[in-house]
Amino acid sequence: MKRWLSMAVLTLGLMLSGCGQEKLHIKSVRFVDVDRGSGLFDRAIEICFDKPVESEYWHRVIFMSKDGVKFEGEGIIKPLATAKDPRCQVKIIYMYINKNSPPNARVLVHDHIKQGNIAQLLIQLYPHKPESDKAVPMDEKLFRDL
Repeated sequence: MKRWLSMAVLTLGLMLSGCGQEKLHIKSVRFVDVDRGSGLFDRAIEICFDKPVESEYWHRVIFMSKDGVKFEGEGIIKPLATAKDPRCQVKIIYMYINKNSPPNARVLVHDHIKQGNIAQLLIQLYPHKPESDKAVPMDEKLFRDL
């Protein structure tokens, strides 16, 4: 009984600390059209992983356009019950706009961060939100000419 209890405590501790979180790998990214005429969703990407997303992860994206505009953002990746493909997540690029974004970031995204104008897109994946810029991602992938 004592051994069973110690194993249960150890397992619970590992799960709560995030050590039990499965490693996820970025496989692909593509621009997708999810806008239905409102203009609010005219910039979106679909990020696909090697297996279904079953835990919460943090990701960072850095876009570099062919005309020299850099735009970056970050956010959560979490399991979606209604996803058509649980390995893929659609992210609206405007949702990456935050307090550190340049002025008129929405216009910048609309004019420069679009299919056919991306020289490079770096996606970094973390098990949780990094506390510093020196955090090492669990996976990262650089995509060119999107």
